Amino acid sequence: MKRSSLIYLSMCIAVALILLSQQTSCYAEGFDPLLYDNSIGAKAPDFILKDVSGKDVSLSSFKGKPVLLNFWATWCPYCRKERSHLNKLHKEYKDKGLTILSVATDQSAAKVNEFLKHTPAEFIVLSDSGGTAASLYSVGGLPTSYLINSEGIIKHRVVGFREWTDPASKMLIDKLFDN
Repeated sequence: MKRSSLIYLSMCIAVALILLSQQTSCYAEGFDPLLYDNSIGAKAPDFILKDVSGKDVSLSSFKGKPVLLNFWATWCPYCRKERSHLNKLHKEYKDKGLTILSVATDQSAAKVNEFLKHTPAEFIVLSDSGGTAASLYSVGGLPTSYLINSEGIIKHRVVGFREWTDPASKMLIDKLFDN
């Protein structure tokens, strides 16, 4: 009798844990960080960083154009996976006026340049080895992207990998042109 009670109790605990984990994942999936992000609607902080050729580039120099600002690192697998989507997006939207600024947060610009030899970027790549821009934008995880309209207002923040060529992403980008 003790053995059957123990088996019954174990099964009840297992079912309870399964139900609890499903409930928790539902809450996690329903969480929308954009609703709690106070950077949305704010003016995008300006910065000056060097591009891979050593030239100074400022965010404010793109005023009047929508910008996808993407923070990444060469060691980040999801960042590397996102690169091909950003290249495709650049090809599709460059004539419409979208600027992609890709900010590498690696400690070494040399590592970024070496990475780009094997995985070229068709958009602007900047080096933020000191963490200046990442700090201004409170980047806590990589990749992190900001969609900034032509007036310099942050419209969306995306934390984590995103397929920038999928319809939902293109819809977000198309809205940047509406102001």
